[in-house]
Amino acid sequence: MTTYDAPPPPPHVRDPFANGAVAGGRGPVLGPFADDSQWLPPEPPEDETPPDPEPRALVLRPASEIKIRPVRWLWDTTPEGAPPTSHGRIPLYSLAIAAGGPGLGKSQFAVWLTARITTGTLPGELLGKPRGVIYAATEDSWTYTIAPRLIAAGANLDLVFRVEVKDDERPRARLTLPTDTSLIGHAAERYSVALLIADPLLSLIDRGINDYRAAEVREALEPLVACAERHHFTILGLAHFTKSGGADPLARLAGSGAFGQLIRSFIAFAREDAEGGEERFVMSLEKNNLGRLGLPSYSYAIQPVTVETDDGPSYVSRFVLGPETSTSVRDVMREEITPDVNRGETNETVEWLRGYLTDQGGADLAADVKAAARKDGISESSLQRARRKLGVTMRHSGFGKNRRSEWSLPGALAEDGDE
Repeated sequence: MTTYDAPPPPPHVRDPFANGAVAGGRGPVLGPFADDSQWLPPEPPEDETPPDPEPRALVLRPASEIKIRPVRWLWDTTPEGAPPTSHGRIPLYSLAIAAGGPGLGKSQFAVWLTARITTGTLPGELLGKPRGVIYAATEDSWTYTIAPRLIAAGANLDLVFRVEVKDDERPRARLTLPTDTSLIGHAAERYSVALLIADPLLSLIDRGINDYRAAEVREALEPLVACAERHHFTILGLAHFTKSGGADPLARLAGSGAFGQLIRSFIAFAREDAEGGEERFVMSLEKNNLGRLGLPSYSYAIQPVTVETDDGPSYVSRFVLGPETSTSVRDVMREEITPDVNRGETNETVEWLRGYLTDQGGADLAADVKAAARKDGISESSLQRARRKLGVTMRHSGFGKNRRSEWSLPGALAEDGDE
């Protein structure tokens, strides 16, 4: 039997056996009745097909499965003899805000807090455990202000981190929320950071977000709060007061009301004009969602400090925490909006209070002072204004039913001079 070699097909015609088809098998169909799907790549095996996304659903978890933990405090001023953590001021892994008017030392307070965390000297959970701090500042110079202030406050500079953003598409990129939230969390965990300072907090929020719209502010800050809890660091944001809002410090907080809703701790700062033109600074805990309200306020001072550099002296200031005071930031704000008609009455009460305490040897129980004032027709509000203006010191002793308060003239007792 004679065999013949088949001639090769023309260049424009596909060989039906080129893909391994055998005689009698069905190869690709050519021509006007061809099926385009024959040229598509083969479908992946069944086990490689991506699964369909699960529909949105609710997951209910009984409260009995939730592990309960006590609140732990970054800053805790509980005195000896008081119940443990009863004077916690800034809770761990939360958002706190420090706010006040211009020139009241908010940034110096942030540096003071940074210094104590990096040296392990802040009373609270981290006492004796130095940790790192990320300091994100946009208004002050690191060279001329922040670094010298850190030195003046005694901070461990190796544990204070200036944050910058590396972005090839934006050579001058800045830290932005919520865009950089996950980057902050990973950096905090990598460098064992305990605190993020945002000075001011509004400067970190994306410029496209309206900081007076609560929903937009929440979209920027809620992921950061969740990130802080997940990566174990606390946030202290600095903010300014507006001129309106009366005597409520929280109402004076600049920006959306969402700030007041998201924060767990709110520290306010104020300056009081005392008798003789002297200035007194006071800071109060005006919100404490996870602890006690009504904790004593603190007086503080802003001291000038000279820091020596290779190029000469640098003149900066530092925050110095003073003793407890019965005057609160709310009291100072209320005094600022008090009508002038009460000023004369207050001056008369100042003279009465000075004379009364002097007659009692410089000090007396607060209850007896108030009783004597009522007897002489002096109102409680006038007496409190006079006490603040005169700088009367209030001391507390005992707890519960045995708690007593004593008012004393400045320097009247030996302990006053020591303080």
